[in-house]
Amino acid sequence: MVFEPVKVAVASFTDPRAVALAEERERHNRESHNNLIAHLSSRGFQVLDVATAVGLEGTVGLRRPQEVRAAINAVRAGGADCLIIGCWRWTEPMLAVNLVRALNVPTLLFAHSHLYATGLGLMSAMGSALWEVGPNEAALRHARVRDDYGRVEAWVRGVGALQRMRRGSLLLWGGTYCLRMDHLQDDTPKLKSFLVGDILNESEYLLVRRADNIIADQPGRIEHFLQWLQQHGASISYDERMCTPESLRRQIALYLAARDRLRELEAEDIIGVSVHCQPALSMEYGVTGCLLPAFLPFPEDDAGAQPIMNAVCEGDIKGLISTVLLSLLRPGTPALFGDIREIEEQPGGRRLLSISNCGAHSVYYARNSGKAAEALPRVRIRGQCQGASGAAVGYYGVESKVTIARLTRVAGEYRLLAEEGHSVNVTEEMVEPLRWGSMWPVCVVDVGLDMDRFYEIVGSNHFSLIPDHCIAELEYFAGQAGIPVVRLRGVGSRE
Repeated sequence: MVFEPVKVAVASFTDPRAVALAEERERHNRESHNNLIAHLSSRGFQVLDVATAVGLEGTVGLRRPQEVRAAINAVRAGGADCLIIGCWRWTEPMLAVNLVRALNVPTLLFAHSHLYATGLGLMSAMGSALWEVGPNEAALRHARVRDDYGRVEAWVRGVGALQRMRRGSLLLWGGTYCLRMDHLQDDTPKLKSFLVGDILNESEYLLVRRADNIIADQPGRIEHFLQWLQQHGASISYDERMCTPESLRRQIALYLAARDRLRELEAEDIIGVSVHCQPALSMEYGVTGCLLPAFLPFPEDDAGAQPIMNAVCEGDIKGLISTVLLSLLRPGTPALFGDIREIEEQPGGRRLLSISNCGAHSVYYARNSGKAAEALPRVRIRGQCQGASGAAVGYYGVESKVTIARLTRVAGEYRLLAEEGHSVNVTEEMVEPLRWGSMWPVCVVDVGLDMDRFYEIVGSNHFSLIPDHCIAELEYFAGQAGIPVVRLRGVGSRE
């Protein structure tokens, strides 16, 4: 998965009339325009300064139709993901309408609330013109922010994630609909119409064949990966049935086969994968595919630095979208995916939410680190509790800020469940009562749930997580996509 910096175009306008205080007006426009660009650049975004691209002299503001046409060509040529219009001092609103009409990319109006400026007047006039004319989705769903650079940044990350997802492809090894769970399926053509670029399906046999070839012809690759695990402190507990030396080596071969296959599909721009696993791998092939969700979403393996590829299980399409989305909001950080269960903070304590996948999720969360030397000493590879054989890649999660999210669908209508809070340090005492799945990775989150209400509104047994607060970004993403956000604490929703 290639994490591309979001490309944001910044355009300002100015009054085409010869008016008093013109010099003061242009000075204010330049200062406001350049400060916004400097902030966005400092946050890692790729900024296209429309004034510079058009070659304006003496001003940063577009004021004539021919300048707007030049701006349209410049933004298109620059491949901008989104557009911010600075509402500093008065202009003719139709100039901005024509820009948004032609570009049709997510658009935000940004103003300062200086008393001597006209931010409120221009934003209200320009915004109402976009609504009134309504030439496209960008005009009707434009956002507005006053003064707050933090919310501007959240908007850019949110709509940038949507644009990146619309260009990328998801890959389902083994297809969807595992264990007859209907909520794992989706309307693929519908998703491709507004949310993702493509959804590819491949048989898991492509991985099996490559894994068998690696076992037969390249056993040294398997041994090298195994040595890497041990040298970095991962604990491996062999047994006579599930986690045998042979079964673990077959799981490693599947992981290496997946990496090889993804390199072959580089031109498809894969941004996330799912492995069906049950029962084709777990029973028929004889081992679970747990090393894929454990190590594909991790920036290192025995071959060195690797691209992060977010991975989920069971052909869960909406779970994969949710996971990729969170990772796009925090580039360089893989998102966690797993099954949800109740867990006690301590014996007899509050009930919290556990996210513990059936055998593995990204080993990043063993220490909230992308460095093998820090994460792997906390990883325990032990026999699975399901399947013909194979090991689970387990660990206990640590404390951090978190956001959890899940795309769901009710009667064909999408909604995004989301909440922010924190994860807690998981202990043996917390996990011991679980019994089933005690060898799996366990992360526990406190997002202020009313468990009775959560039981009523939850739309899946799978959730995704990222170690930061990003509700604002999710709301902007969902708003641009036309999906309502449902806060899990019941503190309101935004469409």
